[in-house]
Amino acid sequence: MKVTGKTTTLNVPNRDVFTRFCNCNNFGKFLPDQIKDWQSTEDYCQFSIPGIASLKVNIAEKVEFSKIVFAANNDKNIPINISLNMNGNDLQTDIFAEIEADIPIFLKPMVEKPLQNLVDMIADKLKTEN
Repeated sequence: MKVTGKTTTLNVPNRDVFTRFCNCNNFGKFLPDQIKDWQSTEDYCQFSIPGIASLKVNIAEKVEFSKIVFAANNDKNIPINISLNMNGNDLQTDIFAEIEADIPIFLKPMVEKPLQNLVDMIADKLKTEN
């Protein structure tokens, strides 16, 4: 299952946006307020969302100045990738989040809307952070 968020335009060079998100310490600024047990280093972060899951996130792939893929290992054993996709120049960057999750078909109706809300909320937080 793939969920794509809305695109946000940031008045920041794409190089700066890419560099910021290659550091997992910055990942938490763009997550829901209800996260608990936040821990991070430059290479990974871990946290829990009460009643949903505990996650450990690390960078799985980097495409310089255009894409960062985060792999989220969780206590539900459901593979989840969160991608930040960027397109920009020295003046501004268009960015959107995408979540790919190997959700069982019977759970899709229950999780699709919350995942869509999550990627859209990430876009909103990106806009207010910059």
